Amino acid sequence: MSCVSAQRAWHHPGVLRVGKTPKVSRRGRFVRAATAASAGDDGRPNKNRVAVFVSGGGSNLRALHAAMQDGSVDAQLAVVVSNALDCGGVLWAQENNIPTLRYPPTKQDKADGVGLTPELLVVALDELNVGFVCLAGYLRLIPPALCQRYEKKMLNIHPALLPAFGGKGMHGNAVHAAVVASGARVTGPTIHFVTEQFDEGKILAQLVVPVFPTDSVDDVAHRVLKEEHQVFPHALSALVDGRVEFREDGVPKIKKKDGDAWE
Repeated sequence: MSCVSAQRAWHHPGVLRVGKTPKVSRRGRFVRAATAASAGDDGRPNKNRVAVFVSGGGSNLRALHAAMQDGSVDAQLAVVVSNALDCGGVLWAQENNIPTLRYPPTKQDKADGVGLTPELLVVALDELNVGFVCLAGYLRLIPPALCQRYEKKMLNIHPALLPAFGGKGMHGNAVHAAVVASGARVTGPTIHFVTEQFDEGKILAQLVVPVFPTDSVDDVAHRVLKEEHQVFPHALSALVDGRVEFREDGVPKIKKKDGDAWE
């Protein structure tokens, strides 16, 4: 950081999927499905509603959802957004009857006049009452319109200790390979706020894990991923609870649940 089944579960490019085919105009504009807009995947209304963007297997998506289900994060998963038709995260969402959106549209979609523009993506999320956005391995640039709509309400996870090993093209095993090649002795996941520049938003949370001289890229990746599944729900919980405050210089800080102390 930015899926079609045999039964056409993703009924139309860029359109909400809720189990039944929603009505769509010729231009492919988003139309709200009332059942999805009024409640999350567990049917509870009036909760903090979160959109999660994915491009791959979705392990952080599942970790966030599990934390919502067990009450660790006081929120609902409102929708999964992806650029990939067959990624594991979208397939998981479909299996669990969680609405999905496709963004950005393919070149063919654009030529055909269908799919979500950045502005319609914002409209779609508004129609779903989405209050927060999490980028969980989303490999597309986030449009300025979304950054502006969810300023200080959109988090990204990066698999290294920013500001090191960040920037364009630095994602997945490319990050871990760079860490190993550098000789760094520590690494770990970073949660940061999303801006219009790659990996430059203010850092909200980090966890540190060791890097041993004998480690392979896969060793580091496995160690970091385990901590990603802990720190992302932790940071999102603080954000939706209103426990994130900002210093005068814009740096965020998290207040502990049990008092006035800061993490």
